[in-house]
Formats: sequence, structure tokens, C-alpha cells
Amino acid sequence: MELTKRGLVAFVANGSVLPRQSGDDDRPLTDTGVVKFQSPKTLEVTFQLPSLATTITGLGIPAGITLIVGGGFHGKSTLLNALSHAGIYNQIPGDGREFCISLKQSMKIRSEDGRKVAGVNISAFIDNLPFGKGTQEFGSEDASGSTSQAANIIEALEMGSTNLFVDEDTCATNFMIRDDKMMELVAPHKEPITPFIHKVRSLYKQHGVSTILVIGGSGDYFQVADHVLMMDSYACLDVTDKAKAIVERHNGIKSAATSNEPSSSSFGTITNRYPIGNAFLPPPNNSKINVRARTIVTYGDGLELDLGGLEQIVHKSQTHAIASSIQQIATRLLSNDPSANGGNATTLTLATVLRRWNELIDREGLDVVLSSSFNNGGDGDYNGVHARPRMLEIAGAMNRLRRDGTFRQNPR
Repeated sequence: MELTKRGLVAFVANGSVLPRQSGDDDRPLTDTGVVKFQSPKTLEVTFQLPSLATTITGLGIPAGITLIVGGGFHGKSTLLNALSHAGIYNQIPGDGREFCISLKQSMKIRSEDGRKVAGVNISAFIDNLPFGKGTQEFGSEDASGSTSQAANIIEALEMGSTNLFVDEDTCATNFMIRDDKMMELVAPHKEPITPFIHKVRSLYKQHGVSTILVIGGSGDYFQVADHVLMMDSYACLDVTDKAKAIVERHNGIKSAATSNEPSSSSFGTITNRYPIGNAFLPPPNNSKINVRARTIVTYGDGLELDLGGLEQIVHKSQTHAIASSIQQIATRLLSNDPSANGGNATTLTLATVLRRWNELIDREGLDVVLSSSFNNGGDGDYNGVHARPRMLEIAGAMNRLRRDGTFRQNPR
């Protein structure tokens, strides 16, 4: 990919229209006062487009840690949403974001109170729980904001994500940072959470995973950032030098929030997990699976799969394909693994299973996802009901399925 060759993780063309009509209307804003995107000169790059016999110029976001700062309602989240949603999909002409491009393995991360977590090693972020409860194989039917955000990051890394999008508005505050006063009152050895600010640099240095982070409430992140962009009335400014100067001015003041704790020197372990085939099989008694909405899948046995935390699912047709894919993966890949015992065990990691599923779709086409257990919800025949999802979102759905025994860390 041309972005990777240039050492970039994202690009936004000059002249792009990033604001949308509304939260539930994805058409471009057409008001006379709309501000078209313009890159700061310091980060401007140009690409050749041979098929169009032209060039495009715009903002190139380098690999590393990039902050997007600015006042409320000045366009921070609008820029991030363009990169995290439009950036990973092709856009139709006239969308305004045709040349907003991000690495395909980019994942939007948020906290997700109440989600299920199954066998995830979150010890990179959360450890030393009360009463000796371990976090190397953490599971919960009702995860907190911080544990769910930790799990969301580790699950994305397990699937090979190379870039994370984070918006502080949808994050758990205690996961992102702890200020000096709180660290003075609650001793570090009493706090199980290692905030993201202590891990974001080691995540990049040791695993090559970049982060683009919208932040408006904590200047401590300036110290760990490679680049700082400011949105000012929808104008994009490069304020990296100014942010670094602020850090230098405060260098003599010890900040607990960015101090070098021992835990900050290494990111920690990313542990692969193995899906258990039987847990993902279609419901018994020929009961059907129904996609009620873009974020809700219901099973005939009363189970409901909530995909609200997977923000990069943009259309119900992707959800149809995700629901069908889970059933087909269970029957065609997991239960057919020679190492499996009746579908109960496998030597295939989740990442391997989904890579094989992706290759199968490449070879046989999207029709391979069709399942007899699938109810298309009254949308007529199957033509046009399914749109190809990313493997990241299929993995995310499998991670959230509320059934017993969905994953283990050791193959049998």
C-alpha cells in the first residue's frame, strides 16, 4: 500500500468535505459555510493517480502517535470519524471523503461497559486485582469501562491491527490517564490499571502499532506524541512544535501521569486465543438468526449479539454477512480441523481461522457466507443483502458472543 511505503498511516486530501448532514445521515454537509479540509504545509504530501491522470495533495499522518486537539465543536471528532470510517472503505463520487484513506487494519477503540470478554490477556493494562484474581486469561459477562477498553485493544492487536483510532469522548477516563493528585492519594500498588498514556509509546516501539488520538482534556499526552494537530474552526493546524515547547517549559515539574514507571518500559504480552467450534454453531432445533439492525443480531434460542461497540460496521448488509460468517466458520473451518474433537478443540488461532476464511471468500466469492440458519429479516432474496465485512469485525462479533466456552488460550 502506498501509505506504508511513505511511512504514513492515513491521508486526507485537500478540498475534502468531512462534516456530515447529521449523526444518522452520512451525506456530506452542503451548507454555504462548510469548511473544506486543508492540510498544514508541514505535513503535506502528494500522490500520483495514474488511472485519473492527475495528482492529489493533502495531509499525510505519519506512523507513530498523533494527537488531534482543539476546542469543543471545532472538528476533532469529525476528522477522526472521516479517517476511521470513510478511510477504510471506498467512497462514491460526491461523498466528499473519496480521498480520505487509512490503513485497512486500522481499528476504532472505545470503552464498552457491559460487554462480554472471553479469555483475553489484559495484563498489559490491568493486573494485581484484589483477592489475587488474575488477568492473563480474563473473562467477564459484564466488563467495566476500563477492562472492556483493554480487551478491545488486545483483541485488535491479536488480529494484527496496525493503527488504532481513539476518541477520549468514548473512553474510560481511568484507563486513559491518572493525574498527580489521584496517584498521590491512591498508591500505584493499589491501582490495577496502567493507563494508556504509559503504554502508547511502547505499543508503537515494540509492535509498530500507531495511534491517532483525539484528546481535549489532558496535555500530559503531549509528552508521548510524535505529532500534534489542532482543529480550529475546522481548520487543521500543525502545533507539534508549540506542544513540545509546552512540555519543555514544564520539564522541571514532576508529573506522575507521565513518569517512567517500571511497567511503562515494556508493552506486555499479546496472547493468541483458540476459538472453540461448538460455541459458534447455529442454534439448535433449526431456530433462525435474524439481523434486527446494524448493531443487533438475535438468535432463535433467545441470545442477542450486540455489535454496538464495533463502530466501523457502517451498514446492515455487513452485519448480515458477519452473522452468516460465524456459522459457516464454525461448520466449515473449526469442526473440520483435523485436530478438533467433535468441534470442541482446535490448533487454529482466531487470527488463522479468519485469515483462512478471508482467503475462502477471495476464492469462492461472497456467496460462501450464505447459511441455512440465516433469516434475512424479510429483505427478499439474498441478492444484495450481504456486503463483505472486514475480518476485524467478524472477530469482534465472535468475541462478543454470549455463549459459554467460546475461546481458550491453549490448543488441545
